Amino acid sequence: MSVRSSVLLARKSLRARLGRTIAIAATVVVGVSFVVGSFVLADSLRATFDNLFAEVNEGIDLEIRSSVAFGDGAGANRDPIPLSVAETVRTVEGVDAVVPLIQGVAQIVTADGELVSTGGAPTIGSSWAGDDSIGGLVLRDGSFPAGRDQVAIDKATADRESIGVGERIEVITEIGRNPYTVSGLVGLGSTDGFAGASLALFDLDTALEVFDRGDRVDVIDLTVVSGADTDTVRAAVEAVLPDGLEVITSEQVAEETADAVGGFIDVFGTGLLIFAFITAFVSAFIINNVFAITIGQRLRELALLRAVGASARQVRRMIVVEAVVMSIIATALGIVGGIAVARLIVTLFNAAGLGFPDSGTVLAPRTIIIAAIVGIGITVASVLIPARRAGRIPPVAALRPELGFAAINTRRLLGAAITTVIGAVAFIIGLFVRPGGSTGLAVFAGAGGLLLFLGTASMSAAVAKPVTAALGWPIAKLFGTPGALARQNAGRAPRRTAASAAALMIGVALVSAAAVFAASLRDTFVQTLDRAVTADYVISDSSFQGLSPSVAETLRDLPELSAVSPFRAIPVEIDGETTTIGAVDGSAIEQLLNLRLVEGSFDGLVNGGLLVNEDRADELGVGVGDRIEFMLANGDVNTLDIGGIYAESAVAGNLLMSIDTLESISQQPPRDFFLVARLADGIDPRLADQAVRASVADLPQVEVQTNAEFRRQQEDQINQLLIVITALLLFAITIAVVGISITLALSVFERTREIGLLRAVGMNRRQLRRTVRWEAVIVSVFGALVGIVLGTLIGIALATAVPDNIIDSVSFSPGITVVIVIGAVIAGLFAALYPAFKASKMNVLEAIATE
Repeated sequence: MSVRSSVLLARKSLRARLGRTIAIAATVVVGVSFVVGSFVLADSLRATFDNLFAEVNEGIDLEIRSSVAFGDGAGANRDPIPLSVAETVRTVEGVDAVVPLIQGVAQIVTADGELVSTGGAPTIGSSWAGDDSIGGLVLRDGSFPAGRDQVAIDKATADRESIGVGERIEVITEIGRNPYTVSGLVGLGSTDGFAGASLALFDLDTALEVFDRGDRVDVIDLTVVSGADTDTVRAAVEAVLPDGLEVITSEQVAEETADAVGGFIDVFGTGLLIFAFITAFVSAFIINNVFAITIGQRLRELALLRAVGASARQVRRMIVVEAVVMSIIATALGIVGGIAVARLIVTLFNAAGLGFPDSGTVLAPRTIIIAAIVGIGITVASVLIPARRAGRIPPVAALRPELGFAAINTRRLLGAAITTVIGAVAFIIGLFVRPGGSTGLAVFAGAGGLLLFLGTASMSAAVAKPVTAALGWPIAKLFGTPGALARQNAGRAPRRTAASAAALMIGVALVSAAAVFAASLRDTFVQTLDRAVTADYVISDSSFQGLSPSVAETLRDLPELSAVSPFRAIPVEIDGETTTIGAVDGSAIEQLLNLRLVEGSFDGLVNGGLLVNEDRADELGVGVGDRIEFMLANGDVNTLDIGGIYAESAVAGNLLMSIDTLESISQQPPRDFFLVARLADGIDPRLADQAVRASVADLPQVEVQTNAEFRRQQEDQINQLLIVITALLLFAITIAVVGISITLALSVFERTREIGLLRAVGMNRRQLRRTVRWEAVIVSVFGALVGIVLGTLIGIALATAVPDNIIDSVSFSPGITVVIVIGAVIAGLFAALYPAFKASKMNVLEAIATE
């Protein structure tokens, strides 16, 4: 048999089993679509932001900014620079335009008093220095702002909120909520918006006031005279700058900003890819399972091919060619589907309020190559073992009944057990030892998890018969003959049952592991809040951009509150290691947090010292009375005395200084992450609550929560994380259900004569459909139970591997387990729809005559 003959036979085989081919191809399409969608989304977003940052820096040649001693790029913690530097560099030969720039948080308020929604994107406030040739901003309508009463906003926001030039709007900045007249609408290059962010533009003097910057700006942008050498001008500018400032090119600025955003996109894309490869892994199980079954059902066909001269190699080639042809078509469809998946993900996240920017579609060659590896590679790899079995079929096998799934043998079981043990050991090494750091964690835990699933799937065949018998017992008792037959069918081929349930087992195991981890994280966090936070209120910014210090000042003026403290932080370097020091109100924090002071007192905090967590103190080898030297990002070195050692670090972190101390050593514009406050003694809580909320009523971004409300919100956020994980795993679980349906359909075909005989002796169509349905339910519940057990063990390992300050005990979610079992029953019933219909429509006489 030539290669051409193998291809022709493969094509005929695919056409003869078109339904099975379409079902397998669908699993490949879904897996490839998810993988391609992840890459397309990440690449498209990255290209969008690269273009955005290039347009932001259009026309700019150089930028002056503060230098940093550690940290780099757009995320570095840089000090503002004196506005007077602008006048200094304006005299440098070769410098054309000098544009000081301030950027802060400016939240636009709609006419009905609500914040303009950006779906999680920043609400940017910026200065305008009067030169419209710099920075890529383009005036779409009206004029640029001039004067304390004017603001320009981006056209995309204006269109969305129906705001026109000349209208009065309110904008919330560092100095509070104030009215402004819209002088103009701006865009960026060819676009009307800023990738989902909103923009409020003020003239420079107004920006200095509303962002409370005094006489300091963030950066100074420069353009050079036409024909001048940029490097020469750059050197001349550097020569006149005071110490602590640097000059970089606009290309460097764009690259650093793109890298910062690209880091987030990479993390997001990697998360999606993990779920995509899980889906592909599940698909591989199903493909292998289906080909293994169909080879058993094609025994006579393959044996006759051997009888007429086909070699084992030629038979294997025919099976592989079938897989290649089917997978090429499925991969091509999957690439198209991946583009649709990327668009769907953007739509779903925008509907959830995440504010993804509109972006073009980028289908990189790398994405196509990976799609081929996933679609074609995994499919071909999945059929190698079934193809090898097919090649070993002797011609005499045509006289035997069924080869199918062989009985469980000791060697196969031993191999599965060894695989499981190796996988478990590698998984534990990855989690707890982490050789090579994060890379070792990913490699060992990833490979170990893969082997763990493979080994468990194989070993589950050893318990499939007794477990399915136990699961089927109540069904047999309640539903009579159909239930009894379903029970027998599920147990008669334990390897097939285990293989059919394996794909569902993987999805359920991952959901169960996530449920254990989320429950442990939630319970630990809630217990920590109960133990550590004694404040009555937690006040935060709903847009996650931090609060102006004026909010804390407003709350401190309320007689209903006895203590108020903001939380800030500043990056520092201690002994060559970058860390952060938190900052709180030293005189109030004792009433708001239970830090469990081990040694010293809060007086050291008030008097300009540090409080240190006991674990961190042990690492540094210091105690009360010792001094800690640290360096700020600007290179300044400071030394503070240790005034106390505390045990509770979950909320406060490892190092604490007072707000006063922070402001004395840092020039950074202040921004509070959140505030905590305590009611004064003897105050009616209801009246106090009204007073607190009324004090910030004109600041809709300020979210006031009681201690109990804050705890519930944190619980809800963790629960939402579990929902997101489950939703992403739904693709894999759906494929698993399809796999069970395919297996059942093949099983129905395999038992055609048996079904005909049952019909002949009196079984009606309804009873037959019930038999198939209950068999599907037994298989699904079996897979779910194995998945729950395995997933729970994985979840325990994950929760235990996390540091105790994040998760200090393992918790379980019985409700999730119940939902999974109920879902398995529903999945089984759904999977049985087509096989049951197919079985009930068989012609009795034709079925009996089937050999």
